[in-house]
Amino acid sequence: MAKESFGKRWIRERLGGYKQQINVVEADKPVQMRKARRAAVIGGGIAGISAASHLAERGFGVALFEKESYLGGKVGSWKADVGGGVEMQIEHGFHAFFRQYYNFIDFLKRIGAEKYFEPIDDYLILTQAHGNFSFQGIDTTPIYNLLSMARKGIYSLPRMALNPKAQKMQALFRYEPESTFAQYDQVSFADFARSAALPDRLVRIFTSFARAFFSEPSRMSMAEMMKGFHFYFLSNDLGLLYDYMNEDFAVSLLGPVFAHFEKHGVSWHLNAPVESVEREGKGYRVNGVPFDDLVIATDVVGTRKIAEKSSWLREEAPILAAQMSALRPSQRYAVLRLWLDRDIRSDLPIFVFTDREVLLDSISLYHRMQETSRRWVEENGGSVIELHSYAVPDAIRDQEEARAQLIREFETYFPEIKGAVIRHEFMQFRQDFASFAIGEYAGRPTVQTEIPNLFLAGDWVRLSCPAMLMEAAHTSGMIAANHLLSAQGLQQYPVYSIPLRGLLAPHRKQGLRLLAAEQRAVG
Repeated sequence: MAKESFGKRWIRERLGGYKQQINVVEADKPVQMRKARRAAVIGGGIAGISAASHLAERGFGVALFEKESYLGGKVGSWKADVGGGVEMQIEHGFHAFFRQYYNFIDFLKRIGAEKYFEPIDDYLILTQAHGNFSFQGIDTTPIYNLLSMARKGIYSLPRMALNPKAQKMQALFRYEPESTFAQYDQVSFADFARSAALPDRLVRIFTSFARAFFSEPSRMSMAEMMKGFHFYFLSNDLGLLYDYMNEDFAVSLLGPVFAHFEKHGVSWHLNAPVESVEREGKGYRVNGVPFDDLVIATDVVGTRKIAEKSSWLREEAPILAAQMSALRPSQRYAVLRLWLDRDIRSDLPIFVFTDREVLLDSISLYHRMQETSRRWVEENGGSVIELHSYAVPDAIRDQEEARAQLIREFETYFPEIKGAVIRHEFMQFRQDFASFAIGEYAGRPTVQTEIPNLFLAGDWVRLSCPAMLMEAAHTSGMIAANHLLSAQGLQQYPVYSIPLRGLLAPHRKQGLRLLAAEQRAVG
């Protein structure tokens, strides 16, 4: 193991370590429930699975309600007709398990899903006008990673240093939730990029990052972008490379989840939408069944519907009801899975990001990634390829137009695919992802509500730790469970986070105050 340099050690110590526990686990408290208590979890995505699992492990009687015919939400998997009466397993297409997803990865290890992980070999962005950007071999330590990018020619360090407007980029190193969102949540990334006179190459890289949050640069909150860069790039030494699962989520992720549910007595109810909740004394009635406690872990569309149709919520907690009713989804997104009679060139990583002309943001090569698709190609030849658009422009009218445009741009990047026979295909055209648009942070609800036994979970809730996407969803479910455990006098689960603040932000005293505030909220 190479010796850590003074500079790298200073960065790690300045950040307070890359993995930090943000709550206090009181070891003298009991672990298991001694009396019967029933909790309902609405929503079977990552957040709902997290809340249900952590509660059931500690002895709560847990029932989970999911509107779809499958669990997993954005990491769900289901069978669908892909043409000609043929059924294939389908997913949403979200595969990046970043290594700083500390809480989610720990859970996947605990249920035995980690054995399906394989590391991605490169983070590659293709462009038509500026060549390709590879992040393979980039140093993983904050600051050093930026210098490494400059050495690879991704941007010019002297030009940035001589550009006085680029000094605004220092704000990324000063990430601190209160001040960052107060100053930048009303600013779009597009406006910030113009004010900082960012070079076109960096704008394109930032733009691909913004679209990963299902938003165009003109709509994406710059504060959310800063939180994202802090989370993924400026607060850990794990780098942008990540792990993916080498088999369909039905086998690799949901199989272990179902086994875990069965082991701990979780009852799950599929095809069981919940549009409203009844208040019954101090408890709840969900789809006619009484419960003591409730965790709402639906997506933003489902959460809004529950708030609007549960009249007691407006009476008992009007501010919370208003926050939930104000939630809105991001822009539309499109996912097109193609089973083709030919393959594209072999020198590509299994995930490729593209500098879109209109629509195409990324390409996933399923037949080089998952066993199920690999076996299909062995039997039939060709390839299994998925095309993604994370933020469909308003000018795209419908699914048919989106499909045609995705294929056009795919053929532009890979002319060898022109004329390929599409043997099967499946298109998703959806609008149910959380929005991270300008001006939304202040009105976002938190996990804890003013109602003692009602909690919210999802990647859309406001957390005091800077988690994003899958990790935000899972961590919110953990924190919801911890609240309920504490209310019953039980020991909490340890919750981990990347550093709470950026490298150049004030640290020690403010960090301790935030930790104390988090402990008061959770405990």
